[in-house]
Formats: sequence, structure tokens, C-alpha cells
Amino acid sequence: MKKYIMFSALLAVALSSSAQSNGSMFDETFQGMFDVPNEPIYIAEGVQGPLNPAVPLDGGLTALLLAGGAAGYRQYKKKKA
Repeated sequence: MKKYIMFSALLAVALSSSAQSNGSMFDETFQGMFDVPNEPIYIAEGVQGPLNPAVPLDGGLTALLLAGGAAGYRQYKKKKA
């Protein structure tokens, strides 16, 4: 029983000391987080246009498209027959 009381007292002291130091760390971390800068943001033009998205057709995506097309064709043949 004495071990549990010592452990809980030690835990209470540790939590109270850490709670006091975390307050200033929390304030410092989020200070100025939502400030809007006055200078304009540079956005590179011509790298990717709206009609040219950066989506590669790799093997996995191609296999999914082919499998979906094959499954749809089988369902179409079932309903037509």
C-alpha cells in the first residue's frame, strides 16, 4: 500500500510540474499562427495547367480500369441475354 501512495504522490508532483511548464510552450508555439503576410505569394505559372493534371497512369491504375471495364461488360452481357 505504501508503494501505491508513494507512486501516486510522485506522479502528482511530476504532472503538476509539467503542467506549469507546458503553458508557455503552448503559447509560444501558436503565437502568430494566423497572421497574414503582406507580401504576395509567388505561384509558378506554366508548370501544370488546368488541362494537364499531374496524375500518372501507372500499372496499378491501369489494371483497376481494365478490371472495372471487364466487370461492367460482363454485367452488360448478362442483362442483355
